[in-house]
Amino acid sequence: MRFPLFLFGLLASLSPVIAQDCENKITLLGGDFDLMEINRVIRTPDNHFILAGQKNADAVVMKLDGCGNVIWEKSHTYGTEQSFRDIILNGTQFIAIGYCTDCRANDTGRKILIQELSATGDKTGASKLLGPTNLDADAYRIRAVSGDRYVVAGTRTITQGNVSGNAMFAYLLDNALNTQTLQFFGLKTLHEVAYDVVEIPGTGFVFAGKSSQTTAPVTSQMRLVGTNNSLLEIWSQEFFPVSSATEQAARAIGRLPDGDLVIAGSKLEGSQTQLFVGKVNHLNGALKSQATYGGSGDDFARDLQVISQQEILIGGLRSESGFTENPWGLLVNSSLALTHTYPIPNQGLFNSVVAFTDNGKQHYAFAGTAIGFPARGIFARTTALPSDTEAVREADARLQLYPNPVRDVLYLSGWEWPAGTRMSLLTLDGRTVLDSAAMSTLDLGRIPAGSYLLQFRWENGQFARQITVTD
Repeated sequence: MRFPLFLFGLLASLSPVIAQDCENKITLLGGDFDLMEINRVIRTPDNHFILAGQKNADAVVMKLDGCGNVIWEKSHTYGTEQSFRDIILNGTQFIAIGYCTDCRANDTGRKILIQELSATGDKTGASKLLGPTNLDADAYRIRAVSGDRYVVAGTRTITQGNVSGNAMFAYLLDNALNTQTLQFFGLKTLHEVAYDVVEIPGTGFVFAGKSSQTTAPVTSQMRLVGTNNSLLEIWSQEFFPVSSATEQAARAIGRLPDGDLVIAGSKLEGSQTQLFVGKVNHLNGALKSQATYGGSGDDFARDLQVISQQEILIGGLRSESGFTENPWGLLVNSSLALTHTYPIPNQGLFNSVVAFTDNGKQHYAFAGTAIGFPARGIFARTTALPSDTEAVREADARLQLYPNPVRDVLYLSGWEWPAGTRMSLLTLDGRTVLDSAAMSTLDLGRIPAGSYLLQFRWENGQFARQITVTD
């Protein structure tokens, strides 16, 4: 992600949006000379919001009212640099996790930071610092799980055989935050991170992240790891391996009511990354379906929340060529088709999302960073996400494909697709066979016989048609 030195007209662009009404409101956090990033937002039982992140070099936690006004803000220092990456509610208090550097005596490495906080954001006891001496460790996600325990996902430096690098790892903690189990997952390349984790009731856990290295050979791929309840690795899946230093990662994972898992992150397509969302089998991590969205620049997802089987909320960044990078919220359905979007005019990104029901109405809140000089924290909430459903229905109704079944050339007519529309031929288990700009003819003469999905994707929507290729 690029950080331009100047954010022209940032405050001017906000002035018509900020209002006394709690809805459709955008709030900038931090002062004019602060550098701030919000990594997580959660909603509290009193209908307020807790935000966790970094302000300058300190870990910060703050409470906002329903309109985004700051009720209190607390900064905490442990070493030369520290940040809270995640926070969860624990009764009437909170547990925050992240990292700190130079925070353990005679130890220069980055350490995992775990801190219990009071209802007003103050420390309630000594911090817990985890990780090997003079080596790096970092935690991205904490989840409360069955058995009155917590699972923590992240990365830490290890040596495996003759290879040293950062491996995906997990901790199981008891209710007093003492370590029960520490588990590394097989080191595939030199730089691996577990960004998120979801519990599979009665089975174990699935961790989502990346596996990459920037030294020769340069590689990048998404990675999922399934474990049992004791964190022992059962399976590992890697998706879309490429020779590129551009990050491909599954940054967030959730569980649908029907048992399938949904992941969101970034996937390289051509020379740019696109915001990626996919469904996978919770038993073995096999990819069942996928979709990508974005502009002409690098796009990615940072968080997701499963609202229902038909509603998956995603937050991230959408960019166009040049320096236009905007926070982006999306809703997709169980088919991963885009149904609603929430772009805002600021430059920045959404790191965290939360959906909730209030007075019988669906609400959405987003938090992250407004990119500028300096960078400010950003919080936004809304009840209205513009719908793209009608455009998708119209395109699906107008497009004609013939002949179908097809042996050689498939013809497409009846729909004038928007500029930038791409089409992909997918197997029914989600593997991409062909991908190109939308065209009026498609030569399928070398494609093996079988059933496929022909998927169309453009800025504001997506749909797919099933076709049959014959011998």
